[in-house]
Amino acid sequence: MKLRIKHITEYQYSEAVVLQPHHLYFYPAHRSYLKTLDFNLNVSPDPSGFSFRMDLENNAFHQCWFNEPHESLRLTAEMLVETHEINPFDFIVESTPDAWPTSFDPYLEGQPLPKDIADWIDSVTAPAGNNLVTLLTFLNREMFSDWEHTTRYEPTLLSLQECFSSKKGSCRDLSWLMIQMLRSIRIPARFVSGYAFNPELGRGHELHAWVEAYLPGAGWIGLDPNAGLLATDHYIPVVASHDPANTFPVQGHYAGTASSELSFEVTIEQID
Repeated sequence: MKLRIKHITEYQYSEAVVLQPHHLYFYPAHRSYLKTLDFNLNVSPDPSGFSFRMDLENNAFHQCWFNEPHESLRLTAEMLVETHEINPFDFIVESTPDAWPTSFDPYLEGQPLPKDIADWIDSVTAPAGNNLVTLLTFLNREMFSDWEHTTRYEPTLLSLQECFSSKKGSCRDLSWLMIQMLRSIRIPARFVSGYAFNPELGRGHELHAWVEAYLPGAGWIGLDPNAGLLATDHYIPVVASHDPANTFPVQGHYAGTASSELSFEVTIEQID
């Protein structure tokens, strides 16, 4: 399957501002089922410098910087990717270590869970016993069944308690809640941002967020609590991190007191 993705992001400022260096996360991440055939990122106005880099968690990004004040910033990422169909269960789980290496610490660091959330996790995962794949499948399915997926454009996440009690949240909210649940039972988990292709949606696609859990021997396994599915070849990850704040497509600041207005558009077209 070949997908053409176009992602436009535009910031309008109330007056000219001095843009600090920006990190732009649009380039598709490496996955065995995914190949990037073409990629172009246009930055307007033209930056004074532009460089392709890798961050601490091995995510690709473009660094750009500006020497003059500007009243707007427009980013147009266009890419052609090819995916091949995969079996998301094509792995075996090996023995769980007695203690995870310290490199996993960021992916195990969790927030204290209220008792009602902890009790819910126990009730859902207990039937799975020591079978980690069944445990993940049960948790993913129950979150999809019990929670309503909503659309929110605020950059902040709902608190765990609010998301749990209201039984609704955006893809980012539900993914972060699942991550905290997984970490509470000592399964490393990270936050993934990218694109998910739904052939029934047509135009009007948006960025999507989901979860990757680490299973011994199998590595990172994609889970989408918004769909109740393991991630398939319809998922195009861009950036993964222990912290959702590290996964925004545009990361940077500007100097001054001007206000800013953000608009964006994502289109995904299957061409083969």
